[in-house]
Amino acid sequence: MRQGSCFPAFLEPRKTAEKALTAVIQEAWIQGVSTRKVDDLVQALGMTGISKSQVSALCQEIDTRVLSFLERPLDGDWPYLWLDATYIKVRQDGWIVSIAAIIATAAEPAFTALSPAKAA
Repeated sequence: MRQGSCFPAFLEPRKTAEKALTAVIQEAWIQGVSTRKVDDLVQALGMTGISKSQVSALCQEIDTRVLSFLERPLDGDWPYLWLDATYIKVRQDGWIVSIAAIIATAAEPAFTALSPAKAA
């Protein structure tokens, strides 16, 4: 009788490599690297290249997560508020533009900082 799995063991490392390549493409997209340069990057990593639609599909999850973060409700009392601002480059309507980003940190009345887990 056969022991173990019928799934070839050599396929699992490819899954890890695929996740790493996806992470590289997503990071390049976040940093504002053009699609053409992402294609050059993928080719430099030994792959055949990647299309604009493939980059968009890989990065759609990022857009969904950012949108849910931006649209989350801010309920409750926040008597302590710290503000800061900086300029960052973002992708907007297919262009890389510089915008001002305001960073707000709030604390509850018990003066406990709002943790990322609590914000979600």
